[in-house]
Formats: sequence, C-alpha cells, structure tokens
Amino acid sequence: MLAELPIQEGSPPRLGGDTTTHRGRNARPLVSYIPVATALVGVTIVLASVVFFYAESDIRRLLSVTGGLSVLIVSIWFAGNPYRRGVRRYKPLRQEVEHFLSLTQILNKQVVEEADPEAVARTKARMHDAVDRMVLEADKS
Repeated sequence: MLAELPIQEGSPPRLGGDTTTHRGRNARPLVSYIPVATALVGVTIVLASVVFFYAESDIRRLLSVTGGLSVLIVSIWFAGNPYRRGVRRYKPLRQEVEHFLSLTQILNKQVVEEADPEAVARTKARMHDAVDRMVLEADKS
C-alpha cells in the first residue's frame, strides 16, 4: 500500500515518491539513441531509393535499397548487442548484495535441514555484518 505524502498548501496530492527525471546520473546516454537513429536513416534510404530512383536503372535502385537494408541490419544488431550493455555502477555494493544473497541461501538450507541453532545464529550474524558493509559500500562506484 502506498503511503500518502504530506500535502503542501497549493499543491495537488501525490502518492508515492518524486518521479521527476533529472539530467545527470539517471539520464540515458547518447549512445542509447543510436539504434533508433540508424533505423530511421535506413528506412529513409530505402524509401528514398524507391521514390527517387524509380525511373532510373534497376541496378542503382537495388544498390540503394541494399545499402538501406544494411543500415537497418546494423541498427538491429546495435540494439541487441550484448557487448554494449550499460556500464555497471556501484560494483562494491553489488558484490555485497550478491554475498548477502548467498548467505540467504545458506540460512534457508540450514533452517530446512534443521541445523543447530548456533550455526543459524552465526549465519544471521554474518548477514547483519553484510548489511552493515552494504551501507558502507553504498554510493561507491
């Protein structure tokens, strides 16, 4: 259930957090627009080749359409390229979270197998330490 934020005089009521976007850390990098731009260029080349080279020779039109389709293929490849994923940020925090998840699996295994309470307590203490490290590692790139 969403908690309602306090209403300031003269402002409409809002639910949830602030959803405004700011240029900066959360802005999409310019590289993310390359697939859209190349797709538009490819479609433009194909359409232009059909319109402008209609009365011309078939070879010229074929080469132009082939070039436009090549640009479209490049845009599809660029959009789905697994090597161009966003750069990971907050690596130390991510490692701590992964460590915490592994501790969660250990704890679950101990509880399911009804391990001794001391082992469960040790795992629980390790989880608390991991949470403390997560707080320290937060906002470190």
